[in-house]
Order: sequence, then structure tokens, then C-alpha cells
Amino acid sequence: MGTRNLSIVIFCTIVGFAVLYSTQPLLPLLASDWNRSIDDLALLTTATMIPLAFAPLIYGYVLEHISTKHLLTGAFALLTGAQLLLGLGPDYPVFLALRTVQGLILPAIFTALMTYSSAAGGSDATRRNITVYIASTIIGGYLGRVLSGLLTDWHSWQAALAFWAVAAAFATILTTRLASDPRLRLGKVRLAEIRALAGRPVYAEGLASAFLLFFVFAALLNFLPFHMRDNDAGISQSEIALVYTGYLVGAVISLGSLRLIRALGGERRTLVAGSLVYLFGTALFALPGNTAAYASMLVFAAGMFTLHSVLSAFLNHLESERKGLVNGLYVSSYYAGGALGSYFPGFLYQSAGWPEFIGLLLALLLILTWLSLMLRHEPGMH
Repeated sequence: MGTRNLSIVIFCTIVGFAVLYSTQPLLPLLASDWNRSIDDLALLTTATMIPLAFAPLIYGYVLEHISTKHLLTGAFALLTGAQLLLGLGPDYPVFLALRTVQGLILPAIFTALMTYSSAAGGSDATRRNITVYIASTIIGGYLGRVLSGLLTDWHSWQAALAFWAVAAAFATILTTRLASDPRLRLGKVRLAEIRALAGRPVYAEGLASAFLLFFVFAALLNFLPFHMRDNDAGISQSEIALVYTGYLVGAVISLGSLRLIRALGGERRTLVAGSLVYLFGTALFALPGNTAAYASMLVFAAGMFTLHSVLSAFLNHLESERKGLVNGLYVSSYYAGGALGSYFPGFLYQSAGWPEFIGLLLALLLILTWLSLMLRHEPGMH
């Protein structure tokens, strides 16, 4: 993948993930402005996750038949329009509807960008390109949260969301400058083929791991702003947004994931180590007050992104031809966990409290650690 193409893919990935997470630090403020419950506001994240959980399988099929470049241009144009309408400050029902529309658009963008990255440059470049892609998703998620919080304090939440509409418009223009994407193998993708791929032990365990790792991540990050507001009613949007700064360690881990694998002696050992760090980071969020949360995020994100970067690159490397399908299955499992995690644990948080909420997440991470230990050997895996 040439420097220009790589730069465009990185920028578009950053913008796409920034749009996805731009509302997250604003949830307590929006709940107050609209006089809505935590459950209602959590749906603003869940609304984008549900389509992300199901649509990638369809887009993975489509990407084997049409140009990734053209799909990206059309999807970013639609995303820009929806984000611009959000910036106009609609009421809750319209806002939720627009976020749902964005949830239908974003799978096209993410699957296309991931497939473009994994296919460009040949099989030898797959892992490197995917790690760059994942690092870009991390930077996008961070900037989406932090800039939205800062811009809200400086001006308004409407201005913060409008800013990302401008960025999406620029991304739309840039996609027209992409070189023709490498073609994947064409042909009809049958349901039996999906079942066969997902039924391979290494994929079954890998996809279950993807589900759990993002269930926990989405749950904690979606309800952490409410917990911080509960701890300090006068906390600013910027202070909430800056808790995600530790999240940036994920970009460093993603880019260095191949070295990490070599240092730890293989993918399985790296996944087990990542699971244990993830467990410890999650447990740290049980400490009282908001101050500890800033340091806890560093450990929490380090564990999560070790898992995400190693697991997704490994599954891509296993499949040389059906990358669109593999990416669809992975993204679908990942965001299915996110969709459920961003909503249902909130009931436990409201009814029982934060310690019990953290306890649930730790129990799920014990299962994830077990899956990492059980992950089957495949050629080239250690």
C-alpha cells in the first residue's frame, strides 16, 4: 500500500471511529439536557453497535463483488449528512434515529477499510497493515471522545458534533483519491461457507474471545462517565473526556504487537498475558473516587488492545483469500459484544452499584482468559 493510500486509510479510519464514539463522554450532559434516564442515553451507543454487529457479514459479502473504494466514498458521504444533522442539536428521538442510521453506515466503512488494509501489499504485508489500521482506530476513538469533551466545554455539544461532520466531509473527498483496491476472490459466499469458517475451532474460540473482550470494554467505557458524574456532580466534560487518555497506549501496543509476540514467545502466550493485564486493569476501576480512573485506564486499555491487535491480525493472517468474510465475522462478533455490553450491564450498575458492575466484568474476563488458554494451534501459531 503506497504512502498516499495508507495516509488516506489512516485518516478515514480515525474519522470513522471518532464519529462512532464522539457522543460517549457527553452522555451525562445529554441526560441532563433532555431529562432522560441512563438507559435512554446508553442506547445512543448501543444504537450504533447493533447494526455493526449484524451488517459486517453483509458488507463482507458485498466487498467481494464491488469496489471497496466506491463503497467508501458513498458511505462517507452518507455519514457526513447524518453527522451534520446531529450537529443541529435535534431532540432525543431524532438523535437516536440518526445514530441508528450511522450504525448502518459505519459497518461499510470499517469493513471496507479493514479489508483494504489487509489486502493491499500482498500477504506478507497483512499483519503490518492491520496493526496500522488498529492503531488508527484507537487514535480515532480517543480523539472522538476527547475533542468532543473539550469542544463542548469551549462552546457546545452541537459544535462538537458539527466538527466531526466537517472531518467526515473531508474524508469523503479523500476516498476519491484512493488507488483501485486489490481485488479479492469473487464468487458467491454461501451460508454453509460461513458456518464452516466459524466452525473451525480456532475461529470459534477467536470469535468468542472477540465478543467478550469488547463486551467488557464497551460496558466500562459507556458507563464510566455516569460513575464519574456520580462521584463528582461538578465534574466538567473535559475532565470526563480526558480519562480516556490512557486509551492511547493501545496505539503503541498495536504498532508493536509483532515485537510483543516475539518477546512473549507466540500468539497464545501474548493473548494470555493480555487477558491477565485486562483483568487487573478492570479490577483497578473498583478503587474509590475518580483520580484512580485515569491510571486504571492505562492498564485496562493495554490489556484490551493487546488482545484486539494480536487476535484480529492473527485471524486475518490465517485466511489468504476470503478476507472480507473473515473481517465480517470478526467485526460482527466484536460489535455484538459491544452492543450488549454498552446497554445491559447498566441495569446492574443502577440497581446494585459500581462494585457489582465491576465484579460482572471480572467474571467475564476470567472466561476470556480461559479461552485464550484453550485457543487451538494452527499452522504458524505458538
